[in-house]
Amino acid sequence: MLQILLCLLCVPFLIDAFRRSDIARCDSTDLAIWFALTILIFGALALTKNLPEGISLHYSGAAFLALTLGYSRALLSMSLLLLITQPLATIGQSILLDALLPIWLMVILARLSRRYLPANPFVFLFGCGFFGLFFVYAIQEVVGATAQGLVEGTGVLSVVLSDHTAWGLLLASGEATLEGMILSTLVAFYPKAVVLFDDAFYLADS
Repeated sequence: MLQILLCLLCVPFLIDAFRRSDIARCDSTDLAIWFALTILIFGALALTKNLPEGISLHYSGAAFLALTLGYSRALLSMSLLLLITQPLATIGQSILLDALLPIWLMVILARLSRRYLPANPFVFLFGCGFFGLFFVYAIQEVVGATAQGLVEGTGVLSVVLSDHTAWGLLLASGEATLEGMILSTLVAFYPKAVVLFDDAFYLADS
């Protein structure tokens, strides 16, 4: 019953994201970028690592998609990828924790960075890129562990402070570094592929 309610909770956000994504107005270049970045994260999600302790680790990619595709398209892509890669029995929880939460956090972080920090491209690359990505993925990991502890009734602290969370944070640091490098390359050579990078703002003094 809980999972059904979570799925119903996700529906309005997905409808709104579809409405705001302007799919009908996308040109071939926009569609190619959207498709390529979605496939990139799909490949990353497929790299699941099962540890001997029974711990399963996988990439997230949602915050990276938020930076490159923007809120609406990132949410649609991430939700589709989760539908493909995650069990349908828990898809509502997956979309909330692995799509909506990190995408919201990254969009908010990008807005705060633009409002309160200097208009310098390195501020974006490090504040929203490397460190920002790790910050979002770390919160996602802790919130996910908290939800797991509540659902399973095993105790929140025991799950949050478990080896699974420690390994998840370690993977998050590696993912943030890798995605930060990809983001830096895109901003340098093809900034159109990074929606939340505003050329007029960050390169005004260049």
